[in-house]
Amino acid sequence: MNYKRDVLTDYNFQLDRFERSLKELHYNGLYDPSVLDFAARVALRDLPEGGVTLPQIAEILSSESVGPPHGFDLLQPHPLPEIPALPSLPAEATAPVSQPAPSFFSRIFGEKRQPENQVSAPAAAILKRFEELSRRREEVAQNLQRKLRAEVVELEQIRQACLSKDPAAIRRLMELSFLRHPLPTALSMPASFYLDVPSRIALCTIQIPDFSHLTIVRKRSDSWKAKWLSVGAAERKRSTEAILYSLCLRAAYLVAKSDSGNWFDTVAVNAEQHWHDPATGAPRDGAIASLQALKSELVALQLDRIDAKACFRHFKGISTPSTDKVAPVRPIFVLDKDDDRVVGNRDVAAQMEEETNLAAMPWEDFEQLVRQLFEWEFGRNGVEVKVTRASRDRGVDAIMYDPDPLRGGKFVLQAKRYTRTVDVAAVRDLYGTVVNEGANRGILVATSSYGPDSYEFAKNKPISLVDGPNLIAMLKRHGCAFRIDLEEARRLNME
Repeated sequence: MNYKRDVLTDYNFQLDRFERSLKELHYNGLYDPSVLDFAARVALRDLPEGGVTLPQIAEILSSESVGPPHGFDLLQPHPLPEIPALPSLPAEATAPVSQPAPSFFSRIFGEKRQPENQVSAPAAAILKRFEELSRRREEVAQNLQRKLRAEVVELEQIRQACLSKDPAAIRRLMELSFLRHPLPTALSMPASFYLDVPSRIALCTIQIPDFSHLTIVRKRSDSWKAKWLSVGAAERKRSTEAILYSLCLRAAYLVAKSDSGNWFDTVAVNAEQHWHDPATGAPRDGAIASLQALKSELVALQLDRIDAKACFRHFKGISTPSTDKVAPVRPIFVLDKDDDRVVGNRDVAAQMEEETNLAAMPWEDFEQLVRQLFEWEFGRNGVEVKVTRASRDRGVDAIMYDPDPLRGGKFVLQAKRYTRTVDVAAVRDLYGTVVNEGANRGILVATSSYGPDSYEFAKNKPISLVDGPNLIAMLKRHGCAFRIDLEEARRLNME
């Protein structure tokens, strides 16, 4: 038996394990929360796809599910994973090959001997692999450190923006709360957030899984294996009601606990669902539950001690009469799209000639053109764009409403038919409008360009700046061959 070869073979297996663990290593940051640990995944390995267990339903409002961190405590980065140590080299990997004593002829004729301290071929291969894995381990460590530093910077930017009462940052904090408090896969659905600054109301819209496609199971009591049985009709009805009420209360509680800066007083939750009419099979959607409560009452709840249905009724929430035969309800609080500043929309693009100079067209027509452009860009997704009356104090040229539960909300558009560089004051005004309107984002569209100070101010704020060249490119995507000639516009306007 070659003892040295056996030691090197065993060490090679150790390097194989190390290399596999290195490949599996990643930074589990805010955007990739670990929902289940290994033991839980093993215990639920036989759970049907799209299924949820009775204990999981009971734990929706448990202290483990909705406990800390909350608010600004969410802005702590996850620790870096431990990088495995590279197995130590065995002595056999560096031991030189033993040299035979020189023969009589080699001494006479001076035959060339092998260099001293030369290792065997298997040992040389091991040394080469050891050095390569050592370099790779260092690269992985540096990459993880870069990801951690980038996340620290992002979290601090969110914190500073929240301290400045930036609605987009506050909504991001609420989103992080939902990420840090994950649900079982079958109940994990999209959620969107909206902050109505004037009324100090935070609105959360959650999606509820289609109960007709949700499998609810209990574990068999007569088997040591993880085998599951579907619950009976009565238990299923109680469970779907518990899911609906618990998810509404959980959302309201997490939003309320996110308010580290006293940004709102009231929390509203609308629970929406997509289902199929059992009578016709036609797809339907709408709100099936709605809840509104004071933030102070929500944060005082001891969720792991309440009955979800009783608590929901205590807050005078409304819901579908039956989770078996779902019917939509009218939400208690909705995003108000009725704005008395809205004026009629006009199709100005159809009346414009090819190669029209946008910088020289009437400003009212330019605002309508911008509205049309954003309808072309997003209208197929149900987005509405409305032009508003000229107003010196509100500063809104158009309002865009996006019903999408993930990216949706309210956006304000401002169109600037400028022939000079846009001053940073216009960007500051837009940001003030976004805050006052409680909008998700502000978009400034100009025929000219922006200076460095404008881009610097817009950095890390919910503001998008569209200059003349980008405006022309967007219009070309929709078949509009217009142009921008600032010098010509200045001559026509005698500037």
